[in-house]
Amino acid sequence: MFRVYVAYTTASSRSLLISKHITTILNCWLTALAGILTMEEPAVELIEERKPTSLLVAQFFLFPLIIIAICVGIFLLFGYLTYEQRSPREFLNAIQSGSEAQRWQSAYEFSNFVSTKKEKLDPELIGDVIAAYRNSQNGDVRVRRYLAVAIGRIGDKRAVPSLIEGLEDSDTENQIYTLSALGFIGDNSAVPGVVKQLKHPDPSVRKVAAYVLGAIKDPTAAHDLQIALNDVKDEVRWNAAMALARMDDPAGADLLVTLLDRGYVDSIPDMTAAQKVELVVNAVKCLAILKYQPARGKIVELSQSDPVLVVRSAALEALKNF
Repeated sequence: MFRVYVAYTTASSRSLLISKHITTILNCWLTALAGILTMEEPAVELIEERKPTSLLVAQFFLFPLIIIAICVGIFLLFGYLTYEQRSPREFLNAIQSGSEAQRWQSAYEFSNFVSTKKEKLDPELIGDVIAAYRNSQNGDVRVRRYLAVAIGRIGDKRAVPSLIEGLEDSDTENQIYTLSALGFIGDNSAVPGVVKQLKHPDPSVRKVAAYVLGAIKDPTAAHDLQIALNDVKDEVRWNAAMALARMDDPAGADLLVTLLDRGYVDSIPDMTAAQKVELVVNAVKCLAILKYQPARGKIVELSQSDPVLVVRSAALEALKNF
């Protein structure tokens, strides 16, 4: 331990000498500094210096951008370091009692959690998730939709009755999300409720209902799907034909053959190129399930000359079933 002692004695002669020298040095330094400050600078003729364009660009654009990028990087780094992953229970608590923004954001994050870490979900929590979906009927539609997505990914059959009730929502998007969840679960008990949606006034709902029935593959829905082959909307008819094919019912096979005509498909309006490719590929796969011989020649043609590799590959794979 260090101790400091202060002696209250008169300074020695040596200390007085050092003090005099320090005072003299300081006085000389201040005198020199004053002289420097009062010196007049020689007149210098100012000459404009032209900087290269590249240097100006770097000075006014590149350097500020680099500084902004560094600031954003630091912000993201601190955000990442301070980020704390919430538990499923915390997500549910926020969905049920958080602010409006917290509820839908938590529902979205929870659906992502289920998608990537389903195995870490406590089975005892599933009942609470279903209850949260039921209680979201009159709240933010986004909360209800994301909860439907989460329930579908969980795939628990206990959710089917609540989802069937959700099909009665007035919001069309809610109905579509709920239908998709039922398709993921794939339980036959949902078929009567989904079949009812084949008569929905919105063709988007009818289309998804037909697709979901094909995913469930319950033959009791075949009759209603056969009726849907006469729907006024092409997309509903196509999905009905594909759903029947998945049940090994060829009632819509001829309709699927028309989708092997690339000229016809390319002329369909309001569809992206990727959607058209997907439509042809799905038709090829469904016809392969049926082993529908009248389609074989067109599938061979697609395998040899279609400009899209994905279509050619699907056709080659389909030919193995014939």
